[in-house]
Amino acid sequence: MTTRLAVSVRRHEGASVIVLVGELDKLSSPALHDALAAELAAGTSRLILDVSGLRFCDSTGLWTMLDFRRRADAAGGCLRLAGVGGVLERLLTITGLTGALLADSDVPASLRAAVPRSPAPGAD
Repeated sequence: MTTRLAVSVRRHEGASVIVLVGELDKLSSPALHDALAAELAAGTSRLILDVSGLRFCDSTGLWTMLDFRRRADAAGGCLRLAGVGGVLERLLTITGLTGALLADSDVPASLRAAVPRSPAPGAD
């Protein structure tokens, strides 16, 4: 049996990148839920979902993303999507949720947006 969704976590200073590859649906969304819940429980509230490898996403997957966006916001952080395209871009457009989930072109752009930088010494 093949894995429908592979979920891996990469930690960066100040944020966690959760990489999704495969199909995110009712059967596989618990894996995403568990990964996001573990990151929040560990104190990481700046979450980036690398969705560039998603081949499919249904409403359950979308609901999981929205739920954890709310949880991250409540913890003083954020949830951003990196690499939105294909089926997920279409789903966000059709549902009118393009503004509800912050999206960036790729992981580096999401990291820049999610992790505040300290001002340079002497800068005002």
